[in-house]
Amino acid sequence: MKKSFILLGLLSFMCYFSYAQHITDETSKSYYDEAKTKLKEVYSFIEVNTFSEKGDNQIVGKTMKKHGPYFYYYENGKLKIQGNYKYDKKHGTWLYYDDKGNLLKTEEYKDGELILSK
Repeated sequence: MKKSFILLGLLSFMCYFSYAQHITDETSKSYYDEAKTKLKEVYSFIEVNTFSEKGDNQIVGKTMKKHGPYFYYYENGKLKIQGNYKYDKKHGTWLYYDDKGNLLKTEEYKDGELILSK
């Protein structure tokens, strides 16, 4: 009986703090034309939903986080930054280029923390 109450308590606790995530079909694209001297930025989002403690699928919180490949471009269309986001934090190899396409710098991230820069 005691184990049943503990199990029920844990289950209730997990339902209260449950999250649902999925990568949306949306990709953020910011295009800037030459007349306005704008740039281009492309990345995807992951949607994080927080549900109510009742478990009735009522969303009580919703955030959009960058997740997946990230690209940022110069005015001339050349790639400026290439990297990857994991739940809104830089993750993996990030490459930085000059406006002619030459590699300037390489950085390695793990869950948002810079671990190596060359």
